[in-house]
Amino acid sequence: MRRLLALLLVPLLFLATACGDSDDGGDSGDSADGASSTEPFNGVTVTGEPGEEPEVAVDEPFTVDETSAEVLDEGDGEEVVEGDSAVLQYTGINGASGEEFDSSWSRGEPATFPLTEGQLIPGFLDGLVGQTYGSRVALAITPDDAYGPSGGYEQLGIGEDDTLLFVVDLIEPAAKPLAMAEGTEQDPPAGLPELELDDKGVPTGFTATKDTDKTVPDLVVAPVIVGEGPELEEGQTATVHYVGQIYPDGKVFDESWTSGQPAEFPLTPGGLIQGFLDGLIGQTVGSRIIIAIPSEEGYGKEGSPPDIGPNEDLIFVVDVLAAS
Repeated sequence: MRRLLALLLVPLLFLATACGDSDDGGDSGDSADGASSTEPFNGVTVTGEPGEEPEVAVDEPFTVDETSAEVLDEGDGEEVVEGDSAVLQYTGINGASGEEFDSSWSRGEPATFPLTEGQLIPGFLDGLVGQTYGSRVALAITPDDAYGPSGGYEQLGIGEDDTLLFVVDLIEPAAKPLAMAEGTEQDPPAGLPELELDDKGVPTGFTATKDTDKTVPDLVVAPVIVGEGPELEEGQTATVHYVGQIYPDGKVFDESWTSGQPAEFPLTPGGLIQGFLDGLIGQTVGSRIIIAIPSEEGYGKEGSPPDIGPNEDLIFVVDVLAAS
Protein backbone atom coordinates (compact mmCIF):
# COMPACT_ATOMS: atom_id res chain seq x y z
CA MET A 1 0.00 0.00 0.00
CA ARG A 2 2.71 2.43 0.95
CA ARG A 3 4.19 2.24 -2.54
CA LEU A 4 1.33 4.31 -3.95
CA LEU A 5 1.99 7.25 -1.71
CA ALA A 6 4.11 9.99 -3.19
CA LEU A 7 4.39 11.31 0.37
CA LEU A 8 2.65 10.37 3.58
CA LEU A 9 -0.33 12.63 4.02
CA VAL A 10 -1.76 12.39 7.52
CA PRO A 11 -4.73 14.73 7.83
CA LEU A 12 -4.77 13.61 11.47
CA LEU A 13 -5.46 10.13 12.47
CA PHE A 14 -3.64 7.49 10.50
CA LEU A 15 -1.16 5.48 12.60
CA ALA A 16 -1.11 2.34 14.77
CA THR A 17 -1.71 0.12 17.88
CA ALA A 18 -2.65 0.37 21.56
CA CYS A 19 -5.34 1.17 24.08
CA GLY A 20 -7.82 3.51 25.73
CA ASP A 21 -10.74 3.61 28.12
CA SER A 22 -14.29 4.63 27.36
CA ASP A 23 -16.42 6.19 30.11
CA ASP A 24 -19.73 7.97 29.98
CA GLY A 25 -19.91 11.21 31.90
CA GLY A 26 -18.97 14.85 31.95
CA ASP A 27 -20.82 17.73 33.58
CA SER A 28 -23.26 19.60 31.38
CA GLY A 29 -25.09 22.88 31.53
CA ASP A 30 -25.81 25.99 29.54
CA SER A 31 -23.46 28.82 28.63
CA ALA A 32 -24.35 32.47 29.04
CA ASP A 33 -25.68 32.69 25.47
CA GLY A 34 -27.92 29.63 25.91
CA ALA A 35 -25.76 27.15 24.04
CA SER A 36 -25.21 23.76 25.61
CA SER A 37 -21.92 23.61 27.53
CA THR A 38 -20.14 20.58 29.00
CA GLU A 39 -16.89 19.92 30.84
CA PRO A 40 -15.84 16.40 29.83
CA PHE A 41 -12.39 16.70 31.42
CA ASN A 42 -10.90 18.98 34.05
CA GLY A 43 -9.83 22.15 32.24
CA VAL A 44 -11.85 21.49 29.07
CA THR A 45 -15.15 23.12 28.09
CA VAL A 46 -17.15 22.16 25.00
CA THR A 47 -19.93 24.49 23.88
CA GLY A 48 -22.48 23.88 21.14
CA GLU A 49 -25.21 21.47 20.12
CA PRO A 50 -24.48 18.11 18.44
CA GLY A 51 -24.65 18.57 14.69
CA GLU A 52 -23.16 22.05 14.97
CA GLU A 53 -19.46 22.91 15.09
CA PRO A 54 -18.33 22.85 18.72
CA GLU A 55 -16.31 25.51 20.47
CA VAL A 56 -13.58 23.91 22.58
CA ALA A 57 -11.80 25.86 25.32
CA VAL A 58 -8.74 24.29 26.95
CA ASP A 59 -6.75 25.42 29.98
CA GLU A 60 -3.33 24.64 28.58
CA PRO A 61 -1.22 22.75 29.13
CA PHE A 62 -3.86 19.99 29.23
CA THR A 63 -2.59 16.48 29.96
CA VAL A 64 -4.05 13.12 30.99
CA ASP A 65 -2.37 10.03 32.40
CA GLU A 66 -4.74 7.63 30.61
CA THR A 67 -6.60 7.84 27.33
CA SER A 68 -10.31 8.26 28.01
CA ALA A 69 -13.61 9.00 26.31
CA GLU A 70 -16.59 10.97 27.62
CA VAL A 71 -20.03 10.93 25.97
CA LEU A 72 -21.29 14.51 25.77
CA ASP A 73 -24.56 13.64 24.06
CA GLU A 74 -25.63 10.01 23.57
CA GLY A 75 -27.21 9.04 20.27
CA ASP A 76 -29.75 6.31 19.69
CA GLY A 77 -28.13 4.75 16.63
CA GLU A 78 -26.51 1.35 16.35
CA GLU A 79 -23.28 0.54 18.17
CA VAL A 80 -20.00 1.53 16.55
CA VAL A 81 -18.13 -1.65 15.67
CA GLU A 82 -14.44 -2.05 14.89
CA GLY A 83 -14.12 -2.55 11.15
CA ASP A 84 -16.87 -0.04 10.35
CA SER A 85 -16.23 2.86 8.07
CA ALA A 86 -17.74 5.74 10.03
CA VAL A 87 -19.01 9.07 8.79
CA LEU A 88 -18.13 11.71 11.37
CA GLN A 89 -17.31 15.33 12.11
CA TYR A 90 -14.41 16.14 14.41
CA THR A 91 -12.30 18.89 15.90
CA GLY A 92 -8.74 18.16 17.05
CA ILE A 93 -7.08 20.31 19.74
CA ASN A 94 -3.48 20.16 20.94
CA GLY A 95 -3.64 20.06 24.73
CA ALA A 96 -0.19 21.62 25.07
CA SER A 97 -1.15 24.81 23.24
CA GLY A 98 -4.94 24.80 23.23
CA GLU A 99 -4.79 25.31 19.46
CA GLU A 100 -6.90 23.49 16.88
CA PHE A 101 -4.69 21.44 14.54
CA ASP A 102 -7.31 19.73 12.41
CA SER A 103 -11.05 19.85 11.81
CA SER A 104 -13.46 18.29 9.36
CA TRP A 105 -15.81 21.23 10.00
CA SER A 106 -13.34 23.61 8.36
CA ARG A 107 -13.44 21.51 5.18
CA GLY A 108 -17.20 21.88 4.90
CA GLU A 109 -18.20 18.21 4.96
CA PRO A 110 -18.00 15.13 7.18
CA ALA A 111 -15.04 12.77 7.00
CA THR A 112 -15.19 9.00 6.56
CA PHE A 113 -12.64 6.86 8.39
CA PRO A 114 -12.08 3.10 8.58
CA LEU A 115 -12.29 2.10 12.23
CA THR A 116 -9.58 -0.49 11.84
CA GLU A 117 -6.50 -1.27 13.90
CA GLY A 118 -3.40 -0.02 12.13
CA GLN A 119 -5.39 2.58 10.17
CA LEU A 120 -6.05 5.10 12.94
CA ILE A 121 -4.21 6.35 16.00
CA PRO A 122 -5.10 3.90 18.77
CA GLY A 123 -6.75 6.34 21.16
CA PHE A 124 -9.12 7.58 18.48
CA LEU A 125 -10.12 4.06 17.45
CA ASP A 126 -10.56 2.70 20.96
CA GLY A 127 -12.46 5.75 22.15
CA LEU A 128 -15.12 5.43 19.45
CA VAL A 129 -15.64 1.66 19.23
CA GLY A 130 -18.59 0.74 21.45
CA GLN A 131 -20.21 4.19 21.29
CA THR A 132 -23.46 4.72 19.40
CA TYR A 133 -24.05 6.59 16.17
CA GLY A 134 -25.68 9.95 16.77
CA SER A 135 -23.43 10.60 19.79
CA ARG A 136 -21.04 13.44 20.46
CA VAL A 137 -17.93 12.11 22.19
CA ALA A 138 -14.88 13.85 23.67
CA LEU A 139 -11.56 11.99 23.57
CA ALA A 140 -8.46 12.78 25.62
CA ILE A 141 -5.53 10.86 24.13
CA THR A 142 -2.10 10.38 25.68
CA PRO A 143 0.99 10.81 23.48
CA ASP A 144 1.57 7.03 23.50
CA ASP A 145 -1.94 6.45 22.14
CA ALA A 146 -1.57 9.25 19.59
CA TYR A 147 1.54 9.95 17.52
CA GLY A 148 4.12 9.51 20.27
CA PRO A 149 7.89 9.69 19.76
CA SER A 150 7.64 8.39 16.20
CA GLY A 151 5.40 11.38 15.41
CA GLY A 152 6.99 13.73 12.94
CA TYR A 153 3.91 15.98 13.00
CA GLU A 154 5.66 19.25 13.69
CA GLN A 155 3.86 20.69 10.66
CA LEU A 156 0.64 20.31 12.66
CA GLY A 157 2.21 21.81 15.76
CA ILE A 158 2.14 18.45 17.58
CA GLY A 159 5.09 17.50 19.77
CA GLU A 160 5.95 13.99 20.84
CA ASP A 161 4.81 14.69 24.43
CA ASP A 162 1.53 16.44 23.59
CA THR A 163 -1.85 15.17 24.77
CA LEU A 164 -4.54 15.45 22.10
CA LEU A 165 -8.20 16.29 22.55
CA PHE A 166 -10.94 15.49 20.02
CA VAL A 167 -14.63 16.27 19.94
CA VAL A 168 -16.31 13.83 17.54
CA ASP A 169 -19.87 13.67 16.20
CA LEU A 170 -20.58 10.08 15.11
CA ILE A 171 -23.03 10.58 12.27
CA GLU A 172 -23.64 7.17 10.70
CA PRO A 173 -21.87 4.08 9.38
CA ALA A 174 -20.69 4.50 5.82
CA ALA A 175 -22.09 2.26 3.12
CA LYS A 176 -20.33 -1.10 3.04
CA PRO A 177 -17.80 -1.36 0.22
CA LEU A 178 -18.19 -3.97 -2.48
CA ALA A 179 -16.17 -7.17 -2.10
CA MET A 180 -14.84 -6.88 -5.65
CA ALA A 181 -15.63 -5.19 -8.95
CA GLU A 182 -19.04 -5.82 -10.48
CA GLY A 183 -20.54 -4.43 -13.65
CA THR A 184 -20.29 -4.73 -17.42
CA GLU A 185 -17.18 -6.44 -18.76
CA GLN A 186 -15.30 -5.02 -21.72
CA ASP A 187 -12.10 -5.89 -23.55
CA PRO A 188 -8.89 -3.98 -22.77
CA PRO A 189 -7.12 -2.15 -25.61
CA ALA A 190 -4.46 -3.93 -27.63
CA GLY A 191 -0.88 -3.77 -26.42
CA LEU A 192 -1.45 -4.40 -22.71
CA PRO A 193 -0.18 -7.55 -20.99
CA GLU A 194 -2.74 -10.21 -20.12
CA LEU A 195 -4.47 -9.89 -16.75
CA GLU A 196 -4.29 -13.09 -14.69
CA LEU A 197 -7.08 -14.12 -12.28
CA ASP A 198 -7.26 -16.87 -9.66
CA ASP A 199 -10.10 -19.39 -9.45
CA LYS A 200 -12.18 -16.86 -7.47
CA GLY A 201 -11.76 -14.13 -10.06
CA VAL A 202 -9.26 -12.17 -7.96
CA PRO A 203 -6.53 -10.40 -9.98
CA THR A 204 -3.04 -11.73 -9.31
CA GLY A 205 -0.91 -9.85 -11.87
CA PHE A 206 -0.02 -9.56 -15.55
CA THR A 207 1.73 -11.74 -18.12
CA ALA A 208 3.26 -10.30 -21.29
CA THR A 209 2.40 -11.81 -24.68
CA LYS A 210 3.99 -11.40 -28.10
CA ASP A 211 1.58 -8.51 -28.74
CA THR A 212 2.39 -6.60 -25.54
CA ASP A 213 3.97 -3.17 -25.98
CA LYS A 214 7.50 -3.07 -24.60
CA THR A 215 7.12 0.27 -22.82
CA VAL A 216 4.41 2.71 -21.70
CA PRO A 217 4.93 5.97 -23.62
CA ASP A 218 1.66 7.49 -22.33
CA LEU A 219 -0.71 6.82 -19.46
CA VAL A 220 -3.22 4.07 -20.29
CA VAL A 221 -6.48 3.84 -18.33
CA ALA A 222 -8.53 0.82 -19.39
CA PRO A 223 -11.70 -0.24 -17.54
CA VAL A 224 -12.25 -3.98 -18.01
CA ILE A 225 -15.33 -3.98 -15.78
CA VAL A 226 -17.49 -0.84 -15.78
CA GLY A 227 -19.38 -0.38 -12.52
CA GLU A 228 -22.70 1.39 -12.12
CA GLY A 229 -21.78 3.42 -9.04
CA PRO A 230 -20.93 7.12 -8.76
CA GLU A 231 -17.83 8.61 -10.38
CA LEU A 232 -14.73 9.21 -8.28
CA GLU A 233 -13.96 12.88 -7.75
CA GLU A 234 -10.82 14.68 -6.65
CA GLY A 235 -10.85 15.16 -2.89
CA GLN A 236 -12.77 11.97 -2.16
CA THR A 237 -11.33 8.88 -0.52
CA ALA A 238 -11.43 5.75 -2.67
CA THR A 239 -11.70 2.26 -1.19
CA VAL A 240 -9.94 -0.17 -3.50
CA HIS A 241 -8.28 -3.54 -3.92
CA TYR A 242 -5.28 -3.45 -6.21
CA VAL A 243 -2.19 -5.19 -7.57
CA GLY A 244 0.88 -3.16 -8.59
CA GLN A 245 3.56 -4.67 -10.83
CA ILE A 246 6.64 -3.62 -12.78
CA TYR A 247 5.52 -3.31 -16.41
CA PRO A 248 4.86 -5.53 -18.30
CA ASP A 249 5.16 -8.65 -16.10
CA GLY A 250 7.93 -7.97 -13.60
CA LYS A 251 7.80 -8.11 -9.83
CA VAL A 252 4.49 -7.56 -8.03
CA PHE A 253 5.72 -4.88 -5.63
CA ASP A 254 2.48 -4.23 -3.78
CA GLU A 255 -1.06 -5.58 -3.50
CA SER A 256 -3.98 -5.55 -1.07
CA TRP A 257 -5.89 -8.75 -1.78
CA THR A 258 -3.94 -11.17 0.42
CA SER A 259 -4.48 -9.03 3.54
CA GLY A 260 -8.25 -9.26 3.10
CA GLN A 261 -8.47 -5.54 3.85
CA PRO A 262 -9.09 -3.00 1.07
CA ALA A 263 -6.93 0.10 0.93
CA GLU A 264 -8.28 3.63 1.33
CA PHE A 265 -6.56 6.43 -0.59
CA PRO A 266 -7.33 10.16 -0.58
CA LEU A 267 -7.65 11.37 -4.16
CA THR A 268 -5.64 14.52 -3.63
CA PRO A 269 -2.80 15.93 -5.75
CA GLY A 270 0.56 15.15 -4.20
CA GLY A 271 -0.85 12.32 -2.09
CA LEU A 272 -0.53 9.58 -4.72
CA ILE A 273 1.73 9.00 -7.68
CA GLN A 274 0.26 11.08 -10.48
CA GLY A 275 -0.58 8.27 -12.88
CA PHE A 276 -2.52 6.38 -10.23
CA LEU A 277 -4.47 9.49 -9.25
CA ASP A 278 -5.27 10.39 -12.86
CA GLY A 279 -6.26 6.80 -13.57
CA LEU A 280 -8.86 6.71 -10.81
CA ILE A 281 -10.54 10.11 -11.03
CA GLY A 282 -13.64 9.84 -13.21
CA GLN A 283 -13.97 6.07 -12.88
CA THR A 284 -17.12 4.59 -11.34
CA VAL A 285 -17.57 2.56 -8.17
CA GLY A 286 -17.78 -1.12 -9.10
CA SER A 287 -15.22 -0.80 -11.90
CA ARG A 288 -12.03 -2.78 -12.45
CA ILE A 289 -9.40 -0.63 -14.15
CA ILE A 290 -6.03 -1.42 -15.65
CA ILE A 291 -3.68 1.56 -15.29
CA ALA A 292 -0.37 1.46 -17.17
CA ILE A 293 1.86 4.28 -15.94
CA PRO A 294 4.94 5.70 -17.65
CA SER A 295 7.86 6.22 -15.30
CA GLU A 296 7.59 10.01 -15.28
CA GLU A 297 4.04 9.72 -13.86
CA GLY A 298 5.17 7.12 -11.32
CA TYR A 299 8.46 7.26 -9.42
CA GLY A 300 10.62 8.65 -12.22
CA LYS A 301 14.39 8.53 -12.25
CA GLU A 302 14.59 8.07 -8.46
CA GLY A 303 12.43 4.95 -8.39
CA SER A 304 11.22 3.61 -5.03
CA PRO A 305 13.94 1.29 -3.71
CA PRO A 306 14.30 -1.56 -3.20
CA ASP A 307 11.50 -2.86 -5.41
CA ILE A 308 11.06 -0.15 -8.05
CA GLY A 309 14.16 0.90 -9.94
CA PRO A 310 14.87 4.17 -11.76
CA ASN A 311 12.74 4.95 -14.82
CA GLU A 312 10.56 1.84 -14.51
CA ASP A 313 7.05 1.80 -15.99
CA LEU A 314 4.32 0.35 -13.79
CA ILE A 315 1.01 -1.41 -14.29
CA PHE A 316 -1.88 -1.74 -11.84
CA VAL A 317 -5.24 -3.43 -11.77
CA VAL A 318 -7.63 -1.68 -9.40
CA ASP A 319 -11.10 -2.68 -8.19
CA VAL A 320 -13.02 0.43 -7.06
CA LEU A 321 -15.15 -0.72 -4.11
CA ALA A 322 -16.46 2.51 -2.57
CA ALA A 323 -15.98 6.28 -2.47
CA SER A 324 -16.54 8.76 0.33
